[in-house]
Amino acid sequence: MPRSILGLSDAAPEGGGVERMSSFENELIRIRNRGPRADHFYVVTVEEGMAIREDMAALVELMAKSRGDRPFNSRADVSPSRLSKYLPRITILEPVFDEEGHVVDARYRLMGTEISSLYGEATGQLISDYHGDQVLRRVCRISNHCIETRMPALGLSKALSDGREYVDVSVLYFPLSKDGETVNQFFIYSAVERARVGRL
Repeated sequence: MPRSILGLSDAAPEGGGVERMSSFENELIRIRNRGPRADHFYVVTVEEGMAIREDMAALVELMAKSRGDRPFNSRADVSPSRLSKYLPRITILEPVFDEEGHVVDARYRLMGTEISSLYGEATGQLISDYHGDQVLRRVCRISNHCIETRMPALGLSKALSDGREYVDVSVLYFPLSKDGETVNQFFIYSAVERARVGRL
């Protein structure tokens, strides 16, 4: 059964900003029916049986098989030969932590060709230096969610960022660990439906 989704907004409403929905599918319908606001970003833990995009479901299964009994995938599991059809849409981020162990920034270590065409080439740069606060908040939110749950997570939005034409953005985060305990990178697969706002 698909699990419930947490509705999270960058511009959090009063009272905490957490809204519990009845099901993942119902929340997808709500997101699609909304205006294309970039300040709405939804995060949910990816679990078995969840109704997600076919390409993402296949990638979740592939990464789970590679992970086996380990708590996290490693960078070695991100094999170009095994993931070749996903490569244009992938990103690898290296998190920057504060003294309490929370992700507060991240550095681009790898960008697929489709991601570079959307955001521009940023390999080696910090999110905070390359994007505005909005994108940084999203990255920190979903990264910290993955670390807290020790599981992959899916982020959903209606826009890449303010002023963009593209809608229906899905980002799938996999926490990676070199030592099997501490997350040192995130492997990300992004899917952007290239419909224009005016055609929704």
